[in-house]
Amino acid sequence: MTTPRPDDHRLTGDGMADQAGMATVTLRWPRWPILLRLSGRSPLVRRSDRIEALVLVLAVMVSLLAVPVAAAVGTAVHESRLHVYAEQARTHHAVTATVIDGTAAQRISRTNTNAVQARWSAAGAEHTGAVEAPSSIKNGDPVEIWVDHTGSQVDPPSTSSRAALDAVAVALVIWASVVAVAATVFAGTRRLCDRIRFTGWQHDLDNLTGHGGGHSNSQP
Repeated sequence: MTTPRPDDHRLTGDGMADQAGMATVTLRWPRWPILLRLSGRSPLVRRSDRIEALVLVLAVMVSLLAVPVAAAVGTAVHESRLHVYAEQARTHHAVTATVIDGTAAQRISRTNTNAVQARWSAAGAEHTGAVEAPSSIKNGDPVEIWVDHTGSQVDPPSTSSRAALDAVAVALVIWASVVAVAATVFAGTRRLCDRIRFTGWQHDLDNLTGHGGGHSNSQP
């Protein structure tokens, strides 16, 4: 006589209900650690269990190995950005422009500034163009802008903190991409293994209940 345990599942065949007796099949669901699934030889551990565990271990290892790789790429990006921003700081400088047409101002979305026409002197020549200025600007008012060595208007030079932010962002994107791919591969493998297990369970249950061509031994 088999004493049922809390983690046992009892399955009763419908095709045997019309007979005098009823056979009870007791299945114990193994709860094996991941490493035991890979190294153990228990007959309760199926091939699909080992494959799923192996893919999980590989996914974790790849995710961990991606950390130093992402950090190295981030360091390279940081050094590259520092060089670029240092060059910007060397070649870009601020000049004062004079608003020449504030009436044709175009409001810049989501900011309290307008794009107005202004004139400035840089690199030995006069330049005109649209510059960003406060919405209250009027003709003849000065506005500070940044220009490069040719006198063309450019964005203000970035700081070293921006280089650090760029490096962290790139490193996180690389690592997150690797983790996402590893998680996707494991999720696909798990779904496939579950399908294989369910198919095997259904085949065994059909045989036990007499629906799959097998024979069941029932007692009256």
